[in-house]
Amino acid sequence: MRAMVFRSFGGPEVLELAEVPTPEPGAGEVLVRVRAASINRLDIEFRQTGFGFAGPDFPFPHVGGADAAGVVEEVGEGVTSVRPGDRVVVFTFVTCGQCPACLARRPENMCQNYQLLGIHRWGGYAEYVCVPERNVVPLPDEVGFEAASCLPVSYVTAWHGLVNRADVGPGDRVVVMGATSSTGIAAVQIAALRGARVVGVGRSGGKLARLSEVGAEGAVSLLEERWPQRVCEILGGRATVLFDTLGTTTWAHVSALLDRGARVAVCGRSSGTELSTNLLWLYRNVTTVFFYLSGQRRDLEALVAATSRGSLRPVVHRVYPLEELPAAQRAVDGGEPFGKVVVRV
Repeated sequence: MRAMVFRSFGGPEVLELAEVPTPEPGAGEVLVRVRAASINRLDIEFRQTGFGFAGPDFPFPHVGGADAAGVVEEVGEGVTSVRPGDRVVVFTFVTCGQCPACLARRPENMCQNYQLLGIHRWGGYAEYVCVPERNVVPLPDEVGFEAASCLPVSYVTAWHGLVNRADVGPGDRVVVMGATSSTGIAAVQIAALRGARVVGVGRSGGKLARLSEVGAEGAVSLLEERWPQRVCEILGGRATVLFDTLGTTTWAHVSALLDRGARVAVCGRSSGTELSTNLLWLYRNVTTVFFYLSGQRRDLEALVAATSRGSLRPVVHRVYPLEELPAAQRAVDGGEPFGKVVVRV
């Protein structure tokens, strides 16, 4: 099969189009003919350095791509939920099925031995990808492959934090930190879909101005001297829900942003990993904080359903052919896109 591979960690120049063996599905596995795969920061950071996931014995060559959607090509022994010809989107989080968390049927992102598509195993930047049966989610005809490929990482992460953990809904006032990232844009869309008032916070003036297109009531630049106060002015009060992809910058200001009894969903650290905040203020104001990684299969199922109904429309910035993956990743790394960048396979 054709695949974009890399044989060492480094810049986009390490990516090359190559012929590699097509995976063969074993018992309980599904071979998917990939039609579209989107680009995440995760894919880029892993290709650059291994992102802490890869040791000195990492097996090259490697095929990246944590998001993928396509058509079932072949199924292994015992697979009953899908058959060849079915349209599917692939859930990124591959569980071991054997650790205490898996045996207790805890959420997929609690697996102690998890693997990520495109990181621990070959991913979607190829003609075919092979995954366990439980990792494919049926895709209705109403949902295109390019839109579907946007969902498994960015949109699942946003949905899990806002819906599955913070239970955002009508009456909530939501602030999204890092709102111009692909996950931040997804969070703005999802909070608005759930009936909340939403304000996005970020640095890119041009992209901040576009947040109204996806449901934000306002957008505030971190370059403003009194940005937390400005957020609260637009929301008509302090936030009841905070969605954070920034880390350090956010936590220096939570007491100015949050209402009593607020819920906080934390899934990123783009401004830094060290947090400095007032613990006394947090517990005296009954603040609930969720730190989490990715999400669950049920989040992806809910997103597919919302997209099928037309109530959610994933934001696609641009579509590239697979052969132009290096240019596509350069664009994402440069902060150019508003929404997801997709490669067509």
